Amino acid sequence: MRTGLAGSKVPAVNLKKTGENIRRMRKEAGISVRELQVIFGFTNPQAIYSWQNGSSLPTIDNLIILAAVLGTTIDEIIAVDTDEPEESEISCFYPQIKIYNSVS
Repeated sequence: MRTGLAGSKVPAVNLKKTGENIRRMRKEAGISVRELQVIFGFTNPQAIYSWQNGSSLPTIDNLIILAAVLGTTIDEIIAVDTDEPEESEISCFYPQIKIYNSVS
């Protein structure tokens, strides 16, 4: 989370978690770094390793391709830090509230 104008909180991309997502999804799809290198037409795999290590992000056009290749969405790849509380934080403050994800 970053602080924007007038001290307001704005979402920020979490590079480390995004890189972890890329690595995990690539492995789940059974695609090697070398195969991604060929798909993107890169002369070397450094950009892909930078994405996976959280050193940099793919450009938007590369994100579109990456999502298609991995069979997912850009939203699933990019990890965003927000100010929304996690479920565990909610239950800490409001233990009497139960959160259900299924429909009866």
